[in-house]
Amino acid sequence: MQVFKTYFKIMKKQLPSLLIYITVFLTVTAILSFAILRDTGDSGNTAFKSSKVPVIIDNQDENSAFVEGFLSYLEQYVVFKDFGDDEESKRDALFNRKAVYILTIPEGFTEDFYNGREATLIKDTMPDSADATYVDSAINYYLNQARLYIKYNPEITTKELAVRLQNNLDVQVNAEIKDEQKKKTLNSDIFFAYYFNYLGYVAIACFIVGVSTVMFSYNGIDIMRKHYASPVSIKNMNFQLLFANLIFVMCYLVVFITAGILFNPYLISFNGNLLLFIANSAVFTLVVLSISYLIGISVKGKNAIQALASMLSLCLAFLSGMFVPQQFLGKSVLRVASFTPSYWYVKNNNTIMDLTDYSFDSLKDILISMLIQLGFAVAITAICLVVSKRKRMQAN
Repeated sequence: MQVFKTYFKIMKKQLPSLLIYITVFLTVTAILSFAILRDTGDSGNTAFKSSKVPVIIDNQDENSAFVEGFLSYLEQYVVFKDFGDDEESKRDALFNRKAVYILTIPEGFTEDFYNGREATLIKDTMPDSADATYVDSAINYYLNQARLYIKYNPEITTKELAVRLQNNLDVQVNAEIKDEQKKKTLNSDIFFAYYFNYLGYVAIACFIVGVSTVMFSYNGIDIMRKHYASPVSIKNMNFQLLFANLIFVMCYLVVFITAGILFNPYLISFNGNLLLFIANSAVFTLVVLSISYLIGISVKGKNAIQALASMLSLCLAFLSGMFVPQQFLGKSVLRVASFTPSYWYVKNNNTIMDLTDYSFDSLKDILISMLIQLGFAVAITAICLVVSKRKRMQAN
């Protein structure tokens, strides 16, 4: 396992550069976590007091018993704000945080919903707001209950449906405690979404600095000629390099996932969303690993690797929404970003953050985004094989 040992000897020389990225990232995360804990206090109950979320309602389906029952249900979680019918006034209220959610109920919503057609509520929220996600959860719960009634009792009228839903939802007990726990879980998911988004930047920088440097050392023309003359076969050498890269990736994931769990001040227990965050980051590391490998066998000097690590990590981070939320990026920017794997990684994290159930329909978009990332990894790996073959031909 001489190649395996040499891999980590070379990697050890890059440790100072890697530690800079790792230390800065973990330090900032720790500071933010301690600031959250300080602001919420240690008294437990003061951290998550039940408070109603200010919401603006634009009901265009006014003559509907179902919508009236829906709005009556929402009053348990929100307080309705009225800023007139002017769209600009509503936007200003949202911008100034006088409201965190604008909910538009389109005309014909009840009829479409009741008859199984696509019925979509239109929302406009503050980006990545915990309160907005909290309202989303309440809305989804009500509509899912309504779908169950319609599915098993197709003859039910909209008025009867509203009454039965009201009676069913009135029997909940300990609602306040559940709401606090639910809100804490939502905050935990938002923390992880930001954490794993920023982690993508660190992965790109660290992998290029570490893996690319090692691959460059092994893929120089003179070094490759020496390998051909050595008793270690090319197949054996490649296997050892692959094994070493996988060990490096595993160590990276274990360290940063553990750090994220320890620093998350809202974490109550492990849930499916956390597992999806971890799976998404694991897929993305495979993409970054293939990019780092390609850079390592393509560049002509070690100095270029450090420059590429800084430039590529920052470009992908700003373009894809790792630093600036995708909601604030223009459509043209997002269109360009969609041709990068980091865009789909960040998009997936944002989708997982809002996930409240684990049906196939809910997970479909997440799985598609993961497959797209894997597609990038396969395509880049194919390019690596072509470049590597050309290098071997030159060495011969």
